[in-house]
Amino acid sequence: MTSAAGKRRRCLDRQLALAGLAATVGWARRETWGNLTFGLRTRRCFHRAVLRVRDGDWDVPLPPPPRARAARTERDVANDVVFGVVAVDLLFNHDRLDVEVGSAFERSVYKPVMRRLRVYADSNSPQARAPAKSWRLQDRTLEKQFSLSCFYTQAATSDLQISRLSAPFLPRMQHECRNFLNLADVMPAEDPVSNALIAWTAYNVWVGEPPARQTWIRSRGRPWGYAVGKPEVSEWLLPVFVEHDRSAHAERMALLMLGDLVKAAGGRLYPDSPIGGAVSVYCSHTPCISCMAVFCQFKRQLPRVGLQICFDRWGENKRWIGDGSDIRFAEVHGEDRGA
Repeated sequence: MTSAAGKRRRCLDRQLALAGLAATVGWARRETWGNLTFGLRTRRCFHRAVLRVRDGDWDVPLPPPPRARAARTERDVANDVVFGVVAVDLLFNHDRLDVEVGSAFERSVYKPVMRRLRVYADSNSPQARAPAKSWRLQDRTLEKQFSLSCFYTQAATSDLQISRLSAPFLPRMQHECRNFLNLADVMPAEDPVSNALIAWTAYNVWVGEPPARQTWIRSRGRPWGYAVGKPEVSEWLLPVFVEHDRSAHAERMALLMLGDLVKAAGGRLYPDSPIGGAVSVYCSHTPCISCMAVFCQFKRQLPRVGLQICFDRWGENKRWIGDGSDIRFAEVHGEDRGA
């Protein structure tokens, strides 16, 4: 018997077995007329199949061969990662992020990204002292996703030791950012656009060898917005291009400004430079993957400057804007917005 004939015989055997099983079930359940007629029809089909076997009629159509799957491209993989990030965010927002989904996301997305971010945060790496060769950070691992989701971004800031969940001036950060969002007539949409987001920074940085040649750069805090035009190419804090240019994000603009102040005070943006202090950044939305890379580069270039990041989900901020709720709350409770 040829291979094709064998396949047809096995296919027919399966059809006979299924027909016999259906006939048995239908015949056993003949309490109603519908079940009885079903059983009779199935038994007739079974007998016709038996007659075909007896007469040697093996011409049974074979099932179609499985379709070959096309090779997956990098874009396909990136789309899967983006869908995973969105799914994790939705599950976390609805308190449905379980251990199984979290473990799969960590294995396929979070851990590979963290390996790359740790490289960019390492002040002992050769890249920390080498001049930039491009206006952006070209990294295939980081370019696959626009974010790590709210939950895993918080985990990443903690793992990178740049997280500060309980900043003493967090209420002021939130209030001033929401105030500016109201003044700018930002629409409280479900998904914000990057040019409508605000970052708030405060810093206390010294430049030079203490104590005689030391210069202090201080700010009690101010909001920063999205750059109006495309920023000038910088030799540090390179952005990551994911779906669009992210070089003008508010978080990056705030840290670039601080770098300009350091250089104006005679400092050099290198790990060995005598620069220290502390910088706090509040983001009105979950930082994207480009902003996370910018934070890591800042930590690498200025390791003695403690960088502290805190942020809110957009849902926490959008409910305060559009109707002036935050401003009225401050006025009722007598808060000093200029404190």
